Amino acid sequence: MAGTEILLIRHAVNDFVKTGKLAGWTPGVHLNDEGRAQAAALGERLANTKLDAIYSSPLDRTMETAQAVLAHHPDLQLQVVEDIGELKIGDWQGAELSKLYRRKQWFMVQAFPSRTQFPNGETFRQAQVRAVDALEAMVQQHPRGRIAVFSHADIIKLVLAFYLGAPLDMFQRINVSPASISIIVVGYGRITVQQINETTYLPQPKKGDGSVIDIRPAHTLSVEAVGAPGQRTFYFQAQHGEDQLTTLDIEKTQALLLADEIDKLFTGALDAPALGEPVALRDPQTSVFRAGKIALQYDQNDDMIMLEFTELLGAEQGTPRRLKVWGTRQQMRTLGEQARQVARRGRTET
Repeated sequence: MAGTEILLIRHAVNDFVKTGKLAGWTPGVHLNDEGRAQAAALGERLANTKLDAIYSSPLDRTMETAQAVLAHHPDLQLQVVEDIGELKIGDWQGAELSKLYRRKQWFMVQAFPSRTQFPNGETFRQAQVRAVDALEAMVQQHPRGRIAVFSHADIIKLVLAFYLGAPLDMFQRINVSPASISIIVVGYGRITVQQINETTYLPQPKKGDGSVIDIRPAHTLSVEAVGAPGQRTFYFQAQHGEDQLTTLDIEKTQALLLADEIDKLFTGALDAPALGEPVALRDPQTSVFRAGKIALQYDQNDDMIMLEFTELLGAEQGTPRRLKVWGTRQQMRTLGEQARQVARRGRTET
């Protein structure tokens, strides 16, 4: 081997991405069932690969992924290195993406990361330097060896951009999927990037399988929020069947969007019926998924309106599920007014 072969491995999937928030260094983010299956497949992929060392970011999701490989290499010990940990995003940790998208700084993150610093966090330049410095120290420890390094998508992309000689502002063009392997060889006289984002060994995703929940008709529809002012959680809920409830997480902005889209429907070809009584939210703790896209469609044959929610998923999380709910014109108009009132309300009871 002409240098040190570094296997850059992203952690497997977890459920935090479905919350619509940035995880950062949030503790307690563990692999879900699909992530554990991915990690197991990764372990099998590297079972017969000679490794001289295994390094990991200190976060739970990376160490759990690394343990699946370590199980096939009992002679090695997991070495935790903080400098290959996730981007330090400061005040953005745990923040909702739907709110961050509207900030001017989000544009800077996407277009000019080389000039961006997270509020009370680090710059992309600092993250790239610390990660590359950590890898260079590993190269010194393992000349002509092969090591596995478990890290995070942005850190791996920043490292790959550095060794490719690509401008930092271009690093987002590199794709690094969960539980993927990218390989670089760092020698004294030459550096080669041998592969990026290998995932051929991974099982097909089991969650986010594109399934459709069809509620036709809904007995009741509701949009409400619970929580303290400034910390409210918004829900959509449909009652159907034998007192069955289907609940989704939505955003405040989606409640307003829903109200606006229903208004447009009734200011168009449809006559607006009288408002009915709004329906109270019941037992919102169990949510089927967090809503991403929302769409409305009028069915002329049955004189009903179909409301469709599409699941919010992160990259490489499979095909989003959908919920289709059919209601009367009065149900939908009442739902729209309720959604507007809830979104505009300054506070609500828990």
